[in-house]
Amino acid sequence: MRQVKHFKLSLIFFVILIFASSCNHPFNVDVSDIESRDIKIQRYEQALFAAPLSIGRINELQTQFPLFLGNKTLQEDQIVQLKNYVSDPYLQKLFDETEKVFPNLTSQEVELSKAFQYLQFYFPKFQIPEVYSYISGDQAETYYEDPVIVISLDHYLGYNHEAYNMAGTPKYKQFSLDKKFFLKDVLMAIAKSYIPSPGNNAQLLEQMIYEGKMLYFIKSMSPALSDKVLFTQTETHFQWLQEKEKDLWRYYIENELLYTSDYLTYNKFISDSPFTTSLGDDSAPRTGIWLGYQIVFSYMKKNEVELKDLLQNKDAQQILIKSGYKPGL
Repeated sequence: MRQVKHFKLSLIFFVILIFASSCNHPFNVDVSDIESRDIKIQRYEQALFAAPLSIGRINELQTQFPLFLGNKTLQEDQIVQLKNYVSDPYLQKLFDETEKVFPNLTSQEVELSKAFQYLQFYFPKFQIPEVYSYISGDQAETYYEDPVIVISLDHYLGYNHEAYNMAGTPKYKQFSLDKKFFLKDVLMAIAKSYIPSPGNNAQLLEQMIYEGKMLYFIKSMSPALSDKVLFTQTETHFQWLQEKEKDLWRYYIENELLYTSDYLTYNKFISDSPFTTSLGDDSAPRTGIWLGYQIVFSYMKKNEVELKDLLQNKDAQQILIKSGYKPGL
């Protein structure tokens, strides 16, 4: 009987501990007072490839999609160019493949709707954008310019897709060409409009903090986003980063990397690659971005700072000092 009572008390304590931990999590904010808006992604690619392009249809498309086709009557050479685009076998194949992956965009629209709630919580003046999808033909990145988002769906056909193999896209780059990165990429595009870039001749530390801010912004707008998606890492590389965090920080300090402004020296620590060359073939790529996020996270945890103030703070050294980030020390 005493064992049962002890078990119940332990269970209650465990639940309270988990609840308290959850409440103190920096990304757990209440957005219930923010109006949820239904997002509808306007599918330009479907409208364009749906039927032959008569002059009447082109006029209809211009009315519906002036962002892509403008609002002035197309000249003859422009009409020919548009028809050649739609009849291109490669683009037709891409459209067919895109339809298989995205027969609808319902789940993506729900994700965006929730993320925009968080955006309006942190930035009340944020204007809900119009969202369009299309086929770029070259896996173009998501584009954002207030108040419009344009998303290339052929950027998300999945790892080892025939189109990427035919285009010669390296396997390590194909990892991120998957629809699970759809929301992250949209938020990344938006984040760039809120975070000043370090500019030319930046030190590695400044670039690390900039990238860390970007990921912190994304996590703030989508708390449920998995860390593996957030960091764009495989399961193996994500575990490597967690296990090697102390060793990584020591390596950066001992090799005086933080304050180097030589791009060729520090680019290998933040650029996309199969691994970090100086750390071995089994290492994770973009270790500088991982460490930059850890510094930013620690800074926000230890200081009473609003998100907008973090994003505008250009003093990377101050953020590092106030973060108290010293893994293993």
